[in-house]
Amino acid sequence: MFYVRTLCACVRSSTRAFTQKTARAPTAAFCVIGDEILSGKTQDTNTRILASQCFSLGINLQKIDIVPDSRASISASLTQLSHEHSVVFTSGGIGPTHDDITYDAVAHAFGDELAYHSATLDRMQRIMGDKVRARPDPNGTSAERACARMALFPRSAHVTFVDSELWVPVVRVRNVHVLPGIPRLFARMAAAYLPALAEQLGVSAFVRAEVATHVSESVLAPVLERVQIEYAPWNIKLGSYPQWTSPPHNIVSVVGQSPEHVHACRDKLARLLADIT
Repeated sequence: MFYVRTLCACVRSSTRAFTQKTARAPTAAFCVIGDEILSGKTQDTNTRILASQCFSLGINLQKIDIVPDSRASISASLTQLSHEHSVVFTSGGIGPTHDDITYDAVAHAFGDELAYHSATLDRMQRIMGDKVRARPDPNGTSAERACARMALFPRSAHVTFVDSELWVPVVRVRNVHVLPGIPRLFARMAAAYLPALAEQLGVSAFVRAEVATHVSESVLAPVLERVQIEYAPWNIKLGSYPQWTSPPHNIVSVVGQSPEHVHACRDKLARLLADIT
């Protein structure tokens, strides 16, 4: 028994030809910042949010770093990731407290210095209004200065306000894009910001198709290896995922950015598995 289905269809057209794998295609990395993640106090949900949004847009997320609230650790991670990947995203560490040091670490990584961003300070004042006790003021009380720290960006940063109801922007230095750590804000801002970035990168949405079968993985293995080699020139990736249901079965996933080749690969697998079953 087996079935086939397509889970994610291409949602944007692209002029890229899929005759074979593109050299040095854009890739992305994610730096998750926070002692609370590493200690297990807080569950990291932003990785799944980003991975899902990147997949739907065709941004190839290849690496995830989780680092503590340490300027040296954050800077080292960002320096390496920015060198190895086309784009780097961060989450966490941009609040008003002493351990919110992401902007400082980004500046350190790229030899920059921090400066107050006047447009962000103005936006904070307007949107916060009287809803908070301490409004941002770099020359105010200790609480007001702490609030203003959230507008203290690397001087060379490009600042993008992605939501009219939010004062917090996406801050970019070179190819590093800084987002907040609060999951609902992260998801909302990423959804508003990533589509335009994907267009700039010139990528096409990924397609995922599946074949389900009761054939065991040991029997599947040589079939998958042969088909993977055949479709590797089009950057198609196959994966097998056991499902411990009753009776147990396996899901074979076919992923790529060419709908034509993903569907052809899926159909070939279905024919091969039909012969086995």
